[in-house]
Amino acid sequence: MFGRNMKSHVGGSYQRTSILSLCRAIKVFFYSLNILLTECSSGHRIAQVCVVFQIPNNKIEAVFRSPDIRPPSHLAYIEWFTPIPARPEPKHHMYKVSRSILNGRRNVAIIPVNSIICSIHLFPRFRPIFPREWNSFTVLEECHTFYINPFADMHSYLTFV
Repeated sequence: MFGRNMKSHVGGSYQRTSILSLCRAIKVFFYSLNILLTECSSGHRIAQVCVVFQIPNNKIEAVFRSPDIRPPSHLAYIEWFTPIPARPEPKHHMYKVSRSILNGRRNVAIIPVNSIICSIHLFPRFRPIFPREWNSFTVLEECHTFYINPFADMHSYLTFV
């Protein structure tokens, strides 16, 4: 499905500003609830894909200033979750993650699509009283903490158990 060879990611406000300013010239595909396991320099991370896009050939020099750098053909604008803990929660053996926040904002990055490994299923962390405004369309925005479901499929089980 996706490649596993790329281990680096590009993040930060410079890339975010540059790419978002080019949106008029870029073909984009919007994803609402894609939670993915990615490879990055620090190991596996969980991220939500917001947009998958290509940089048009006539705009590559504006984003990648060095002629020696050839960008990947498809990139993903993502929002990170916190790093996966070293140990799962003792009661249910699931790993707890939350939105990664940097300087009061969601921590974002632009990564090559081929660094995405697979999709991941997250359970919201429920409180004693279930919020009525939560549904499958709003829970990622309304809930702050999630558990990685290691039982969703064989890949998740082999990765997290």
